[in-house]
Amino acid sequence: MHPTTTGCTTLKFVLAAVTSLCVAGLALAAEPDPATAQAHAARPRVGLVLAGGGAKGGAHVGVLKVLEEMHVPIDCIAGTSMGALVGAGYASGIPADELQKFIVGINWKTVVGGQGRRDLEPVEQKRQGVTYSNQLELGMRKSGIVLPGGIVNTSSIEDLLRSYVAGARMQSDFDKLPIPYRAVATDMVSGQMVVLAKGDIATAMRASMAIPGAFAPVMMDKYILSDGGMVRNIPVDVARNLCADVVIVVNLVEPAADPAKLQTATQLMSRSTDVMIQANEQLQLQTLTDKDVLIDVHMGDIGTADFERIPDTIPLGEEAAREQTAALAKYSVPTDEYLAWRRHVTSSQEIEARLAGVRYEGLERVNPSFLEQQAQVHAGDVVDTAQISKEAQRMSVLQDFESVEYRLEGDPKNPTLVWLPHEKRYGPDYLKIDLGMYASAGGDVAFAIYGKHNRNWLNALGAEWRNEVQLGGDSFISTSLYQPLDAAHRFFVEPRFFWKSSVEDIFYDNDRIASYRFGDTMGQVDFGANFGNAAQARLGYVYDRRRVVLDTGARLLPETNRNDAGIVLSGTYDTRDTPFNPTRGLAVALEYMHSDDALGADENWDRAELGVGLAVPLRRDVLWLTLAGGSDLNGSLPVDRFFALGGPGSFPGFELGEKRVSGYWTASTGYRWKFKDIMSIRGQALYAGISVHAGATYNNSLEIFGGDDYRTDLYGGSIYLTGRTLVGPLTLGVGSTNTDSWSLWLAVGRPIGRGTILEKGIFR
Repeated sequence: MHPTTTGCTTLKFVLAAVTSLCVAGLALAAEPDPATAQAHAARPRVGLVLAGGGAKGGAHVGVLKVLEEMHVPIDCIAGTSMGALVGAGYASGIPADELQKFIVGINWKTVVGGQGRRDLEPVEQKRQGVTYSNQLELGMRKSGIVLPGGIVNTSSIEDLLRSYVAGARMQSDFDKLPIPYRAVATDMVSGQMVVLAKGDIATAMRASMAIPGAFAPVMMDKYILSDGGMVRNIPVDVARNLCADVVIVVNLVEPAADPAKLQTATQLMSRSTDVMIQANEQLQLQTLTDKDVLIDVHMGDIGTADFERIPDTIPLGEEAAREQTAALAKYSVPTDEYLAWRRHVTSSQEIEARLAGVRYEGLERVNPSFLEQQAQVHAGDVVDTAQISKEAQRMSVLQDFESVEYRLEGDPKNPTLVWLPHEKRYGPDYLKIDLGMYASAGGDVAFAIYGKHNRNWLNALGAEWRNEVQLGGDSFISTSLYQPLDAAHRFFVEPRFFWKSSVEDIFYDNDRIASYRFGDTMGQVDFGANFGNAAQARLGYVYDRRRVVLDTGARLLPETNRNDAGIVLSGTYDTRDTPFNPTRGLAVALEYMHSDDALGADENWDRAELGVGLAVPLRRDVLWLTLAGGSDLNGSLPVDRFFALGGPGSFPGFELGEKRVSGYWTASTGYRWKFKDIMSIRGQALYAGISVHAGATYNNSLEIFGGDDYRTDLYGGSIYLTGRTLVGPLTLGVGSTNTDSWSLWLAVGRPIGRGTILEKGIFR
């Protein structure tokens, strides 16, 4: 893509000649009044200038609808940010009504908020670990920690832009679009305006709207391009240089700043950006003459980030344009002339072609064979824009890419699809950090500081070196090598070394009477298989050196230094939309271990556990169902291997791990009412919830020494406030049980719990 600020003198001359010929033809056919013909021939060239403004830019579509009603043809367009997006569609040949259908039909929660991406992630990517308190992924280099270019993943935005102007992307010269077009961006190196006139029109839009910090910049030649609003939010001069004798300017007007809301550091920092943009806007607006038309669209309380309110902005644009009908009427043309212009510039953006081939370019680490195995679009397939878009989305969710571009080259009817996936510039070493805190009125206070390091694509099959560390009540260090065995990553092997230290409390009659420290030094090797994006199975061998010592309180459990070794089996199935408080989807987890002295263990025992969770959306609310159970399979399970039941994740009303038993089952149902959106586009909201629980436990750790097969039936319920917030998951709740036990708890960030399968694995 090549920036330029040159005009289009030649184009103006050609179009003027064509206009003269058309007028001459009409004169011969209809013999109109000579003065009228002369007026039409002398019609000034009209440039449309569309301001930036994020979600407010939907108002541009309303203005375009009025311009079409009034038969005002547009000769060129210059836009910034959202103005560049709307302008690109119109310049590509999309009429206003079709623009409205497109922009109103966008699922902004998916495009900007990233919702729905988890459905497309490989199951191992879902399973290997989630950070809850933030979504920040850092790079690790010899020089230190590297931040990503933007905090928002832009792959869905880029895919939307490419689909939006799919046909126009075949034309690299913006002067040759149905309506000549320019997008404005800011070069972050020089601080100067860059006018984009050639290249990929989707990339031009993306560069123009790349808000620094939020969206990664676009690298182009010697430029690092970000949002054009910083230097030219209303590019009047760009339109004049392009073709305009007169300009129609659409200005998105916000209410005056409220002094009461300019008191804090964050408020003033946010306002400083507005001041910078308004300053360059005023310089451009001061150049307008009495021949130009200024359309001020007053946006009220609609802000830059209110994408879900875009449908509300379109009527505002229509209303503002109708207030300028007298000024706009000067540039209206007769119906026949306008319809001829409309037919000339209208162009479909749909693509349908049989692919001659599929190729991947620009990869340094990721093996193209892996992408070929994952692909659902192949050479010989007849594809349209929607199918290519879906393929781009599937590729863009892979953890190695920050964005995915594509182009069609060669014969338009039998083109080659060229994929251009952009590997993360701050890879292949990645670091994630997470925080969590849990406190209860019963005395539980726990925290977690978690860090995870991944180094990807150690070899051609995509091996990953994974390292985890957590400090807190449960501390651990883990390192493993995940080695796929085939290009498609269907089969894998993962050896792992693990050390863990945890404090386990012992309760009697609702009172905490002792604490033990459990220590594990473990080696494990798993062989596994992935089944699509939702399911995985593992079979392996584990050797665990376990140490149990009394920390405080009465000596109730046997202290031990024991070797546990044997076969482990696990399986997962996960279709949830999010790991914490899902609004839809099913999660199933199974874990089984057989410890055998023939395999290096000191004792023989079996331990099996199954958990199921189902989220069912009910309009804005969610119905949540869980079922879980664990058993020693009629064996002799060591007391320190008992299941620990209790806490909001397994049975509210009990403290964390209050019930230590050799077997259990639980069932629960809960209903969550959404009562407040925090950031709807990101899926952040607060819910009020209620849940009821039932279950039974077998052989409590303190009662087993009496030799009885002891069963306790449990019932309980809880009410709580929960949600995904700006600081991660938040839950405040109170629960009680039929055993006169109750608990009031607060949890923030990374979930903290121990015991049942509902508090670990894929349920975390």
